[in-house]
Amino acid sequence: MTQQEFLRGAMDKLNLPTPREFSERIGAPETTLKKWLMPPEAKSNYREMPSTMWVLVREILEHEELKKKFEKLSKKIAKNA
Repeated sequence: MTQQEFLRGAMDKLNLPTPREFSERIGAPETTLKKWLMPPEAKSNYREMPSTMWVLVREILEHEELKKKFEKLSKKIAKNA
C-alpha cells in the first residue's frame, strides 16, 4: 500500500474528507499532509511520511474501531438491562 493510499483510506475510515480536518486530527500541518498525499512522481512537492506518523495514524484507526465496538456493546447491554 502506498503512503497516499494509506492516508486516503484513513481519511475515509475516519470520515474526515478534507486535508484540513484530517491534519487537525493527526496534529500535522495541512501543508505537510498535502505533501504526504502527493504521488512520489511529484518529486518537487512529495514528502515521505515519518514512520512515527504511520504508527500514529494506525493507532488512531485502531482506537476508532475499538470505540465503535465499545459503543455497540454498550447499546446492546443497555437494551438487555
